[in-house]
Amino acid sequence: MKKTALIVTILSVLGTLAYAGSAEVSGKEMKQVAPPPPPSCFDWSGPYVGLFGGYKFSSVDPNLTLEGDWEESGLRDFRQRVDSAGSQDLDNDGGELGGLVGYNWQSGCLVFGFEAAGGYLWARDSHDSGTIFSDTEFDNAQVRTSFKTHYLFTLAPRFGYAFGKWLPYVTGGLAVGDLDFSQHVDLTFPREGRIASEGGEERQTNAGWMVGGGLQYALCGNWSIRAQYQYIDLGNIQFDSNFRNPDFRDFPAHHDVQLREHNASVAIMYQF
Repeated sequence: MKKTALIVTILSVLGTLAYAGSAEVSGKEMKQVAPPPPPSCFDWSGPYVGLFGGYKFSSVDPNLTLEGDWEESGLRDFRQRVDSAGSQDLDNDGGELGGLVGYNWQSGCLVFGFEAAGGYLWARDSHDSGTIFSDTEFDNAQVRTSFKTHYLFTLAPRFGYAFGKWLPYVTGGLAVGDLDFSQHVDLTFPREGRIASEGGEERQTNAGWMVGGGLQYALCGNWSIRAQYQYIDLGNIQFDSNFRNPDFRDFPAHHDVQLREHNASVAIMYQF
């Protein structure tokens, strides 16, 4: 009896040790999991203002179309040469200076913002064809063309992803600017001592579109700098004209110009 009790006791102890050993190596014990580290990117959220300066290249494409009696067979070659003289590109470049204001929202390293900017432009050009010689009833012709744009405003969202203190982003939205277009066609009659002229000037504000991108970098304190590129399409401006001389009432002309811009700028910005 004592032998039986001793055997039962030994088996119980061995079973307890075996269970304890298996639990020790089972790997099912509770372990504390450390929370993930916060994202390592600068906080761009909040309002900001800034000043910018840049370089602008304007693609300006005038188009002169002479119609009515200009299309008579005897004037065909002369008309084509006058058309061509009035359709010469007025591409130009110049500086831009302005200011901006915006606001950013941030989730992790994703940044969404909205920005309004406006600047004054030094972008203008003109072209004088000189004398266009004629072998028709007219003696000679001359075409004078000029184009200016003075200001540009943009209003657009921004989408970016922050890497440390760097913020690359893309943008696109509304662009508003002015187009100032002037063109005149002069016909000379030396024997009669007079000049017949048609043409005019048109100026209007156009709403177009803009798309671009940039790279912003956080400096010390609340200051940052950025470089940005924009492609802008401001559409066209057009008008019709005719000679005031009653002898040339059936010689109408159509004047048209299109404006597209490439803007590169650098800005200094302060975030509140």
